[in-house]
Amino acid sequence: MDKRYRRTERALTEAVIQIIKEKTWDAVTIEDIVSRADIARKTFYAHYENKEQLLWKSLETHFEMIEEQTNELNINTLLMDKKPLSYPIFKHVKEFKLFYGNVLNSANSAIFLFQFIDYLSQKSFEKHKPLRDIAPFMTVSPELMSNILSGALVGALRWWLNSDMQDSTEEMAYRFSQITAPGVMQSMGLDS
Repeated sequence: MDKRYRRTERALTEAVIQIIKEKTWDAVTIEDIVSRADIARKTFYAHYENKEQLLWKSLETHFEMIEEQTNELNINTLLMDKKPLSYPIFKHVKEFKLFYGNVLNSANSAIFLFQFIDYLSQKSFEKHKPLRDIAPFMTVSPELMSNILSGALVGALRWWLNSDMQDSTEEMAYRFSQITAPGVMQSMGLDS
């Protein structure tokens, strides 16, 4: 990729990330995005088919930056950076609460929701590898476990958003772990 292409990608990504902090997703237009990124509309379409494609690419880039700032799971404490594995997701959702409050409660957001659950499932699978490596046995397939955890996490995020985020980010992450960790540990034979 040449520098101009990368610069355009970065401008579009940064524009959409900033806009979703300010407006509901349904209200965001391509004109909003290109205006904020200071590019031509036809340039947008040279990179993306629609705003949803840009949104997902932008969020993946944002998630990668978050992941680069975290360490591996500590198998003795079941914490990552002294916090539950779900903490970075709760923190991210709080930062973009307008966006997530809109898309996690919208019937029009099914495609995004499935992408989000699949992404969380993949990351859960990766982050739980250290536990699988020491597990004496597995009574539930790791893929099923990751899918269940990601679905439960999205449910917890929806509840948190709909209750006006009265609990702190850290409290929610610990509560989520309190509910889910015993089942994960038991299914791996690590609950003793």
